[in-house]
This record gives sequence, structure tokens and C-alpha cells, in this order.
Amino acid sequence: MAVTIRHVAEEAGVSPGTASRALRGHPQVSAECAARVRAVADRLGYNPLRDHSGRSRPEPLAGKRIAIVMFGIDRALASLPVVAEAIHGAEEALAEAGAHPVLIDVPDPAEPPRSLRRIMFDGIVAKAALQGQIVEQMTPKLRTALRMTPVVWLLGRPTGAPGDTADPDDALIGRLAAAALLDNAHRRVAVVNPKADHAAFSARISAFRRAIEEGGGTVVEYPSGPERPVSFPLQPVIDVAHVQPLVNRIAESLRGRHALAHERPTAIFCPADSIAALVYRALATKGLVPGRDVSLVSCNHERALVAGLWPTLATVEVHPRRLGRLAVEQLSRRITGQFAGAAVEIRVEPAFIAGGSITRLRREGGKNSSRRSR
Repeated sequence: MAVTIRHVAEEAGVSPGTASRALRGHPQVSAECAARVRAVADRLGYNPLRDHSGRSRPEPLAGKRIAIVMFGIDRALASLPVVAEAIHGAEEALAEAGAHPVLIDVPDPAEPPRSLRRIMFDGIVAKAALQGQIVEQMTPKLRTALRMTPVVWLLGRPTGAPGDTADPDDALIGRLAAAALLDNAHRRVAVVNPKADHAAFSARISAFRRAIEEGGGTVVEYPSGPERPVSFPLQPVIDVAHVQPLVNRIAESLRGRHALAHERPTAIFCPADSIAALVYRALATKGLVPGRDVSLVSCNHERALVAGLWPTLATVEVHPRRLGRLAVEQLSRRITGQFAGAAVEIRVEPAFIAGGSITRLRREGGKNSSRRSR
């Protein structure tokens, strides 16, 4: 197996970016650190990419100034595992390519920082809020900068924004979640989504609904109340109060004496693990347990969020770190002129992760009952 800059970095006890800068003689790397990294590189037999003549071949992004920009999202939202992992993947790839990444936070798109307005960048990796008309809120100069600079959007491109995308396949995510429930005989499913205007969530729910209906089932959506005006920076959903009213209605239908059994939802779909974690808490206030009283399936596989949930959460892996790396690869192609036409959409195939939150329904004595899916 070929030795990469990541192997050198791990052995030397530094980040891939520091290792890359050390081997290039960057002045901000101390002499002691640079010597240690070079010694490890020599010992492991690390060599930079070479062309067919045996001479060193520079990386297309080597020395390039690349901005990693967060548009219209609060730092708490940016710290959610699915976002943080995607950004980390992009940072890793940029460091290995020898680029100079600059992290820029733009909480209010109407007031971008001077660093983004005045400094010229060779390319941009961007993550933006997927609620509200964020592009319309941007200043004319900022919109011009996005049109004139190679841009790759991570985890969704805002409506009207130029550039390429590296996204999860939201339609397939919805279908995988639906298949997991249908395979366990669930035919009446409730959706809990406190962000009705979220573009990616809407795409997942739409595909989920179609798949359930094609499988002979029904999707029940409880209105989350009047839509609130979107303001930037966008805040994460971290309060159980955002989902409690929806879960209360589901709980009422589960326990309603007058409701027919076949009219009650037997499962819940959440478009993100951050929402599913809140649903676990909301169900607990009603004495209900996922995987026992009602099944639950979610999306993203955010390990840091769901590690403490019991039973384990059935969810869909979206591979955010890989998306971050693919975004950098696509940005490199744009910068080197390999693509000069229409916007490119890179999709990564998701994977279903089984969990104890889904039970298999069966019929006993004419009534619905369930047992945990193996």
C-alpha cells in the first residue's frame, strides 16, 4: 500500500496539513517539527506524486488559496457531526494537496466579512443554510464573487447559487428508510420534521412518502404549526420543545381508545439524527420506547449524537467525510479546467444501518403486535 501524507502525519504526531507544510519548507512550521516530519517521511519511504519521467509532479491545488465558507448558519449548527465531518474531509484533502485553506464564517449573507469581499481565492468549498432564500440575501459583490470563482457546495446547494455540488443522494436516503420499514411490515408511518422548509429534508421525505405509498402504505404528517420567518444565522433544532407537540399527537393516536388499530402509526420517520435524538426524549415523556411501542428510522448516522441512544437507532449513513474529499477533488478539476460546462452534481450512495429502533410487526389474535427485528 502506498504511503500517503496522512500516514506520515499520524506517525509524526501532527495534522496532515502541518506535515504537508513541513515537507514544503513552510516558514510557519518550526525547524524541530519539520525535521521530525522529514525523518518520518524518509523512514516510511514517502514520496510526492511523480510523473512518468520520475520527476516530482506538483499537485493541482498546491499553493492555492482555498476558502472553506459557512454561509448563514450558526456555529452550533456547523458543529453537528454531519456538517463537521464533511468540513473535516475537505480540510484533510486540501492539506494533502498542499493547498492553503482559509475557514470563513458568514453568519449573515447580507454582511460578508472583509476577508471574503477583498481577498481573491482560487476556489471555494461552501456549506450553506438550506432554509430561506439565502442567495437573495447576499450582497451583489458576494454573488459576483461566487459566479467568478470555482465553487463546490457541500451537503446541498442553495436555490439560485452557482457552482458544483457534493451531496448525499437524498432521494435514495428516503427510499432506504422506507424499505427498512416496509420490510418489517410497517404500512402506516408518521413523519416528524420541525423544519418543513428545509430543502434536503423535504427531498428525503418526498422520496420516503412515494416509496411507502408504492409499498401499499400511508404516510401521516402532522403540521408543525405556522412557519416562522427564516433569519440568519440559522439555528439548529436542539430543544425537545420543537418536536414534543408532534410526538404528543402521535402518542395520542397510539393510545386513543376510539382509534382503530389499523389507523394508528406504527413507525416514525425523522429526516436527521439530530431530530431523532429529540424524538427519543419526547417519547420518553409519554412513557413510550422506540423499538417497543413504535418503530423509528432516521438519517445521517451521526455517531456522536446517537451513541447514547437505546435501543440503537436505525439510520442511513450518508458518508459526510467522503463528500468533503470529493468536493475538493471536483474543485481541483474546475481550477485546472477539466470541467468548463454546466454544474456537476456528485452523489454518494448512502447505506442503511440497522438498529433496535425498528421492530417487525406480526398479527396475533387479530391485533397488531411487534417483535424486535433481528
